[in-house]
Amino acid sequence: MAEERMQAPANMDVGEIKSPESDVDPADSVEFNQAEAVALAYVDEDRTPYGGPMARRQLSFEVLETQRLGSDIRVRIGYRPSSGFSGRPGEEWLLVNPDGVVRTRELIRRPSESPPWVLISLAALSVIAAVILIPVIILRADPTGDPLFRAGRTLWMRASPPTLVTEVQYPGRTLDGDIVNYRIAGPAEGLMAVTQITLFNQTSQQVSVAIDENAAIMTDIDGNEYKPINVVERSLGLTGSISPEYRYPDFIGLWRSIVIRAGESLTGMLLFEVPADFEADRFTWRASDTIQVGFQN
Repeated sequence: MAEERMQAPANMDVGEIKSPESDVDPADSVEFNQAEAVALAYVDEDRTPYGGPMARRQLSFEVLETQRLGSDIRVRIGYRPSSGFSGRPGEEWLLVNPDGVVRTRELIRRPSESPPWVLISLAALSVIAAVILIPVIILRADPTGDPLFRAGRTLWMRASPPTLVTEVQYPGRTLDGDIVNYRIAGPAEGLMAVTQITLFNQTSQQVSVAIDENAAIMTDIDGNEYKPINVVERSLGLTGSISPEYRYPDFIGLWRSIVIRAGESLTGMLLFEVPADFEADRFTWRASDTIQVGFQN
């Protein structure tokens, strides 16, 4: 397959920033409405990801945000129990293709009840008294209930278990706006581990994140560490069409520095060159914060 080095695609540099107040092009309103209807019907029918008691409760759904991502449309859905609930609703993203088919679904967070402040105050007094008498070790728990979510000092992060591939091909645009197909080839011997990262800034006014070879580490079960590859330099333009075997239609490579403001999130993918017998043990994020996710049960 003939190939040439191309100008880095615009959607490769920093991933996708999702702002709570996105502007909607009026020309997209019909397609957005159709995608929203598909997404709402999909989550109402399949509640398995909510798990346990939440999946069996009567739930209310609403569209929080709709965005265009290439030819696909991403819809952010909020969900909460219809009655007896006063806390923060859960959220999830769905990617709907032009044929009205849900391509991917990602749970962002689960509903959380409002804190019972009276009980918390009483508990705080009890803790203060206990500290005087008994040494206490406090461990940070994961409030989402999802084992892939972790909280750092300033950021929340979700890292998906890596997918092992020999090559990635995806459609994108150059900085001039031209539509071009790209490929990222794996090593001559071995594979590439592709993991999707989502970073949330829910507390700080803004967080500066430098996404480069030192931004993260993938560790295998033998303790070997692997750094992410430069997806901008490694992206090569294709002269032909994309092979279905290697197609990543929603690929967004993470590379370069970015500022994540309060209430915004960053989503994209990191690639690691790994041996053919690679088995992931954990992923560690190191840019502007230190957050770790384990993949072994």
